[in-house]
Amino acid sequence: MVAVAVLILAAALEPTAERQRGDSVQVLLREESPDVFLAKATLQQYLSRIVRRDWDGVKRLTHPKARLAPWSQRNDELKTFEFKEARSAGPGAVVIELAEDIYHRDAQEMSTGDPAVYFLFKSRGAWLVGDRKPGARLSTVSNDSVRSGYPGWVDHQALAQARRSDRLSAKHR
Repeated sequence: MVAVAVLILAAALEPTAERQRGDSVQVLLREESPDVFLAKATLQQYLSRIVRRDWDGVKRLTHPKARLAPWSQRNDELKTFEFKEARSAGPGAVVIELAEDIYHRDAQEMSTGDPAVYFLFKSRGAWLVGDRKPGARLSTVSNDSVRSGYPGWVDHQALAQARRSDRLSAKHR
């Protein structure tokens, strides 16, 4: 609480030029939804396991309907990744854009900053990686395309929980 008060006071005292740059309390206090936060944490674990070649760990974080098999890609090797953007794509679905650095063994070269969008779904009480679209950008992925392209990927428990949360948040508005 004290930290929030200090941030508000600092924002009130900062020069207007700095406010125009976007360094405001709203930027500092802006939070992502719990679903987006948890999905990003899951993807972080998933990709870190790919980099370490921990295929059992990767499989545990992969959605049962997914056709992902990074362990079968012998030529391309993920080296590093950077989160760019993320958003909810509806109840139990999150899409995340990354920039990936990939080593291509055949050509013996590195490609850097390659865009990719990952699709994560809430299933069996956890966030699981469902798909990867290399070369895609988050701005080109609509929420409707996620819902229509992956029917049944979010389990009923997650959908029911999302509906309850929506009703509760609507009551508090």
